[in-house]
Amino acid sequence: MTGETGAAVDERAQVLSVERGSGRTVRALLSSPQIARSAKPMQFVMVKVRDGADPFLRRPFSLSLIRPDDGLIGITWDVVGRGTEIMALWEPGQEILVLGPLGNGLEIEPVSGQPRRLYLIAGGTGLAPMFPLAEAAKARGWDVSVFYGARSAEFLLDYSVFDGLGCHTQVATDDGSLGRKAFVTDLAAAALAGAAPGDLAVSCGPIPMTRAVKALCSGIGVDLLVSLEERMACGTGLCKGCAVKAAVSEGYYHVCSDGPVFRAQDVDLGGAKP
Repeated sequence: MTGETGAAVDERAQVLSVERGSGRTVRALLSSPQIARSAKPMQFVMVKVRDGADPFLRRPFSLSLIRPDDGLIGITWDVVGRGTEIMALWEPGQEILVLGPLGNGLEIEPVSGQPRRLYLIAGGTGLAPMFPLAEAAKARGWDVSVFYGARSAEFLLDYSVFDGLGCHTQVATDDGSLGRKAFVTDLAAAALAGAAPGDLAVSCGPIPMTRAVKALCSGIGVDLLVSLEERMACGTGLCKGCAVKAAVSEGYYHVCSDGPVFRAQDVDLGGAKP
């Protein structure tokens, strides 16, 4: 179901809005017609945070909204450094350079015959690229369940859009400040145990969480795709800086050009071997 990477464009996008969410989270709506027309769920863009050479490197962001008919894309981020602080000060009407869409993304097949279930398992800002994926899946007849966790309520993104789509949503926080006091894998375990052939799980979030989801799905035989979050300098495979070890060979994949979506069994996420 992973798609092929198409031709990316370096588009001058216009900032339409910048909104602060909970904690350090910020989301921006951008007018970017060329990217919006060709983007798929789980793809990403490389953003030049402002004109000039400082900061020099672009920042990678998954697409948290794709509206091809309106020419709109959305990105969501945590303010964690100088680049993301500059982005949080963007103003409506400002123009920025955005390279994309990048990465393989996910093609969601229409459901025919037997119902199929999609399990989305996310941590922190890993929920952001799940928005377009859930929307596409629901439109194609999938039954979608969302399991979302973070350290505490202040690190949770707004997940109400999933309820609006008719998804089954469960939330956990490590400290119990919102939802169940548990890890996200605790939420997902019972549902995944009831998965049928043809069902699919997709995970995105911190590596320790993704590793735990991989172990869970492997143990009960559920097909799992993982969207990996790695530091990137180019986003196109030239710098080789986002390497992740292959699980079944001595080689490496590059998250920007080979991913960011991988079959879980193809990548080595570290930790103890099953």
